Amino acid sequence: MLLLDTNFLIDLHAELRRPDGAEGPAKRFMRANRTRPMAITPITANEYAAGIRNEREARRFLRRFRMVAIGRDVALLASRIDREQSAKGMRLGENDTWQAAVALRFGLTLVTDDTDFEMVPQMKRRNYLS
Repeated sequence: MLLLDTNFLIDLHAELRRPDGAEGPAKRFMRANRTRPMAITPITANEYAAGIRNEREARRFLRRFRMVAIGRDVALLASRIDREQSAKGMRLGENDTWQAAVALRFGLTLVTDDTDFEMVPQMKRRNYLS
């Protein structure tokens, strides 16, 4: 399963709203992976909706994706990632730490162009821009 990061959702939203209907990298990625299950986290939904600022539009857009639940195991894994990164003198940031924990806990591939996730080498990532 693919776990969609916020930057992907924002790009997809913008591409879907283009008046010329032109296909960009996010729409191409969706088309190429249309048979693969895709999910988001509550963190992604929050970041996306905060950027869109129109809750009704955000609800309509987000309902097409499965929502991954975040429980105790994910929380503990996120804390472990944060401690490991802090010990190395670097941090992902709170929201990205949660994203990484969800991807690792459920064996998901994170779809993002955010290179900060390279700090978690055991996590599977896929850059939708390349």
